[in-house]
Amino acid sequence: MSFRLFIYYCALLGGWAGLGGWALGRMAAPADGMLRTGVRGMWLGLAVAFGVGLIDAAQSVGWRRIGAILLRLLTAMVIGAVGGFLGGLLGAALQEVHGFLFFIGWTLTGLLVGVSIAFFDFLAALISRKNFSGAMGKLVKCLIGGGVGGLLGGLLASTFNTVFYNMFGTGRSLESFWTPTVAGFIAVGVMVGLLVGLAQVILKEAWVKVEAGFRPGREMILAKDRISIGRAEGMDIALFGDQGVEKTHAFIIADAGRYFVEDAGTPTGTFVNEQRVNGRVALKSEDMIKLGTKSMLRFYEKQKRKD
Repeated sequence: MSFRLFIYYCALLGGWAGLGGWALGRMAAPADGMLRTGVRGMWLGLAVAFGVGLIDAAQSVGWRRIGAILLRLLTAMVIGAVGGFLGGLLGAALQEVHGFLFFIGWTLTGLLVGVSIAFFDFLAALISRKNFSGAMGKLVKCLIGGGVGGLLGGLLASTFNTVFYNMFGTGRSLESFWTPTVAGFIAVGVMVGLLVGLAQVILKEAWVKVEAGFRPGREMILAKDRISIGRAEGMDIALFGDQGVEKTHAFIIADAGRYFVEDAGTPTGTFVNEQRVNGRVALKSEDMIKLGTKSMLRFYEKQKRKD
């Protein structure tokens, strides 16, 4: 999908997940007390991590790699649930000091939901000692996006609660009103999803766009030191439907701050701006990479600042 759609779906699923987290928390949380708030936060964190993690995993590994998606989702849901629980407890404790301070708890939830989105890739890179810089970069971006999203969503949620308390709270428990809590959960979900998506797109360093071939218009961030391209299911950039593309056809390699394309010894070859690749060829922004009979990728890189 395009980056615009990626951001849109992150926000959309984040909002729906916030609504789902509120519904689950209302059904499954204890009757009252700080534990109730912690459990409700747990369901929010779990649901938002699932929703945003689903879109991120599909963008990163593709819908066809179900096993890889499930592993990422399981990891994200566990960390998101822990983050939501801790954030709920912190928010409840601070609410005793001043009701508006509850937003700080949602900030913590957003931070850990952001971590949950990138943690699987970070852990895999740590274990394999490969692609560590790319995985670390994604973790930092998601951490920033989740934290800012949690902060903004928490401020909105606290505002909703304060307004409703001032308008309707006299003589009635705020818990008797669904609207401020529902609106708050949705706001947190939307803002965390939106900011996690935005952070990854705005802070990206290099990416490719499929100009022709399988699913044209797709845009993919180059978040690993070695990106595989080919027709096989496990490729980082999969180009199905082009019989001229080999199962493993080429690689885009990050080395010493530059990006290179390398053919995998294929009979049809890989071309950059109509020139056949021999060995490694350095890429510059807007170079066209041609593979097979109809597959074309446009490489983009942010301009680096000159010292």
